[in-house]
Amino acid sequence: MNIQVYQTKLTPFGVDVTFRVMTPDGYEEGARNYPVLYMHDGQDLFYDEDAVNGQSLRYAQYYRDFSRFLPQVMIVGIDCPMDNVQRTRQYSPYSKHFEVPPGSSFEADIAGTGREYLEWIVRELKPWIDRNYRTRPQKEYTALGGYSTAGMLSTYGVAMYPKTFSRLMVISGAFYIWMDCLEQTLESCNTDHIRYIYLDVGVNEQGRMTTAEQFLKGAAIIHEKFRSYGFGREQLKYEIFEDQEHSQRAWRRRFPDAVRWIFQDL
Repeated sequence: MNIQVYQTKLTPFGVDVTFRVMTPDGYEEGARNYPVLYMHDGQDLFYDEDAVNGQSLRYAQYYRDFSRFLPQVMIVGIDCPMDNVQRTRQYSPYSKHFEVPPGSSFEADIAGTGREYLEWIVRELKPWIDRNYRTRPQKEYTALGGYSTAGMLSTYGVAMYPKTFSRLMVISGAFYIWMDCLEQTLESCNTDHIRYIYLDVGVNEQGRMTTAEQFLKGAAIIHEKFRSYGFGREQLKYEIFEDQEHSQRAWRRRFPDAVRWIFQDL
């Protein structure tokens, strides 16, 4: 395993962004081409020292210990903005006004820039990765994933870019407050191109904008939505985890199984 760190221009916003590319064991010595998982919140994937709050998914250590049980894929992790408000805007493909309930402090108006961010991934970042690494660039071998709001964005991205992505990973997706917008997107798209979907939620999730009850409701609605589109248990994995909160500590236990699920046929 090797992890390279790059910095480039996030051109829609005119700011610098860091992304990390993990190649699996044997990449340097061989000639094999690899599937790719594109993940948001890339700073939280591999090492605690890179993570926003000092807690990562610790996937580098997990891979070193258990690589023989994992699909051999590349992971491209794209760092998020450090400010929570900016992160929400970048990971929101919609703009919306909210009636903020008493006791909550999130912003009432969100002008999302998630569409522009996804365009940059599809039009600029992915072509660069495909030119500079031995990937399997076809949609059949390309996944998109994230947690919380980034999970909602990933669902939108896989639906809206059927020529680019066919595998979806959503950990603790923050769907509920965006459900009216996301349902319209899903109902307007053909989902036949999607091969595998991983979807989970914890019972004790509490986000910046989403309550524990809303996390559970949102995940249940999206699960049933995909079921109504014909996705059965062989393609769609849905997990509810008791006593798990909205944190990297919880997600690090679930992330490896999510990787295994969406790349189960490789």
